[in-house]
Amino acid sequence: MSNPITVAIIDDEPNAIVTIELILKEFCPNLHIVTTANTVDQAWELIKQHQPDLVFLDVDMPRGSGFDLLERFPIRKFDVIFISAYSKFAAKASEYNVFAYLTKPVDIDLLRQTCESYRDYRVAGNCKPFRLKPK
Repeated sequence: MSNPITVAIIDDEPNAIVTIELILKEFCPNLHIVTTANTVDQAWELIKQHQPDLVFLDVDMPRGSGFDLLERFPIRKFDVIFISAYSKFAAKASEYNVFAYLTKPVDIDLLRQTCESYRDYRVAGNCKPFRLKPK
């Protein structure tokens, strides 16, 4: 078996983090959760510390959005799957070269399929750092 894909889950709602953790542990055994965070500031520190392969990220959080967090990484070495209650941010998310944009409540089958697609994407060697374009 290949190395597990390391994951961070960032969401201001503790119940959302628990839900995503439970789904990943049950249906996505190739993903290994290394950290979780409830704020952008906490997430920034923990992502630098743990260097996950993949970040599940909420968009709308107090004291900063998921986009604000991504702006702090001008060269991003991790991939992102947004999980948001708002579909209206999907177009903006594409500007950040995210792997997927899912809406809450999370559809378990869709999340499982997305994780399988991500695993295949990594196995194919498609991962490369993403450089944020200057504004």
